[in-house]
Amino acid sequence: MGIWRRVLGALLLTSAGLCNGCLGCGSGCPTSEKPEQQSRWEAELSKKQPLSLSPNAEIAIKRDVHEVVVSTDAPTFAKAFHEVMRDPSRRFGLIRVDRLAKNVGRPFSLGEKFQGRYSVEGAVKKELGKTWAKLFGELVDDDEVQELLCRIENEQTSDFGVISRLELEPSAGAPHVLEYTYLDGSPIAGSSTFQVTEVTGAELAKVGVPKAAKLTQIFLYQERTSSFAKFFSRGGLKLHNQVVMSQAEQSATLAGAKILSSDIPKEYL
Repeated sequence: MGIWRRVLGALLLTSAGLCNGCLGCGSGCPTSEKPEQQSRWEAELSKKQPLSLSPNAEIAIKRDVHEVVVSTDAPTFAKAFHEVMRDPSRRFGLIRVDRLAKNVGRPFSLGEKFQGRYSVEGAVKKELGKTWAKLFGELVDDDEVQELLCRIENEQTSDFGVISRLELEPSAGAPHVLEYTYLDGSPIAGSSTFQVTEVTGAELAKVGVPKAAKLTQIFLYQERTSSFAKFFSRGGLKLHNQVVMSQAEQSATLAGAKILSSDIPKEYL
């Protein structure tokens, strides 16, 4: 708790000096009521380019794969998953998906860029609990403080992605696929792929329901700095898996189904 208090306290106490005259030249915020902030954020996002994996780098390329089985057919679950991912009111743990204003709430499209924003304010509130309100009261709701926190999230705690594969209505027997590649500004290079397939045969008999679908999440990644690699090996990958499970659970609920099994350790959740 002490470290979060010191960090946030320093941010709030220096916010006026950091914000005055600086927000116009800093990164924009899509949640701001100021149109110029939204426009600046959209322009910055549009300029970002895909990051390449580097086999010769000191940090290794890694692949993390998990499966979640749900009690509905693949087309139904895939449709629900797409709806959940594009719903602007949804949160996946402390992650929200920011999209260009023209795309908000609409189906994803190939080549679309977006930001996966990790909420600094939400993390501190979770850490401090009721102490948050006692320490900072209404100060954190100040517009300039909110924009400062948004800028920190843009520069330090976000992933940026571009939809690189989108197969929402595949041919019979083929998987439903949503894949995005990480853009510059992200702490990792690589991609996240979500595949939804029908569960059949002996595997279906094993789960004991008339129909089931499998969500397979393939996370190909390479940390860009040694400090982030250390963080990710100690807990960051667990947070990633928590987000995946949140996405699966919300999609199952929307589809009127339930999670039947998952190979994500329950201790991670």
